[in-house]
Amino acid sequence: MSELTETMIAKRPLHMLRDNPITRKELRSRMRGRRAFVVLTTYLVVMGLLISLIYLAYASAANQPYGPDPRQAGKAIFAAVVGVQIFLVIFMAPAFTAGAITGEKERQTFDLLRTTLLPANWFVMGKLLSSLSYVLLLIIASIPLQSIAFLLGGLSVEELLISQVLIIIGAITFAMYGLFCSAHLGSTLAASVATFGGAIFWTMGLPILLFMFIGFLGPLLFSSSAISWVGEAILALGALLLASTNLPASLIVSEVFLIEENTLFFYKQNFSGHQVWLFSPWLLTVPLYLLAAWLLYWLAVRKVRKIAEK
Repeated sequence: MSELTETMIAKRPLHMLRDNPITRKELRSRMRGRRAFVVLTTYLVVMGLLISLIYLAYASAANQPYGPDPRQAGKAIFAAVVGVQIFLVIFMAPAFTAGAITGEKERQTFDLLRTTLLPANWFVMGKLLSSLSYVLLLIIASIPLQSIAFLLGGLSVEELLISQVLIIIGAITFAMYGLFCSAHLGSTLAASVATFGGAIFWTMGLPILLFMFIGFLGPLLFSSSAISWVGEAILALGALLLASTNLPASLIVSEVFLIEENTLFFYKQNFSGHQVWLFSPWLLTVPLYLLAAWLLYWLAVRKVRKIAEK
């Protein structure tokens, strides 16, 4: 393909999303089959049973003396749905994209696709949209189930909006990470192992290592003398920064800030008589994950372009 043709196509970013032939082809093949509807139905049935069990458990406990507040049932249902959505984002989103490019190589159709007039960025974006659209469908389909929490109380519109924004952005980032691994590795098995290993390490392994580091070195660093208010503020800001890089931690800490401090954005914390502004982690999670997704997309496009030039 000539550079002029690629430049002309690249100047139409909206067409890359709307008229991408890769997206159309794979969406049609996926949604025409029985598997997509079976998975969606099973997912909603399991979610409905989970919510029913939580509601029945709280309804039974509420009949007892000193039973729980009915609003706690709404919180529990909301937390259960968000927990399932986080599982979808961390594991299912990259699972759909880990074999997107390596599968074409293994079926020996990658070279055929790259000999067309389709630019590398259209190819990568088409694979991303076709794989991510079904995960987003599952996420959106579970939102009406969260409306039950509104009926029980204890849930605000702000909590719902922030959680869904973070989950959708997390789905885009983790799906893009799977596509990045698929572009840089030679087989679907290797890409899947790297994708799941990286996702597990980032969401669970890294926090465990940080807690171990703080547990072992914290007493040695801070037992000899009391730290100043500046040190306390730096530690608090550092903890919020680390929470912002982890999707489950960002959701939990942002929820705590909203409930305890009644704030969505910033609040003042007192450190030994000094007021310091602290931020809700979701404010930093959104740009960090979007930047990571864009960087992974750029690296994947660059790799696909290099493969085509060989």
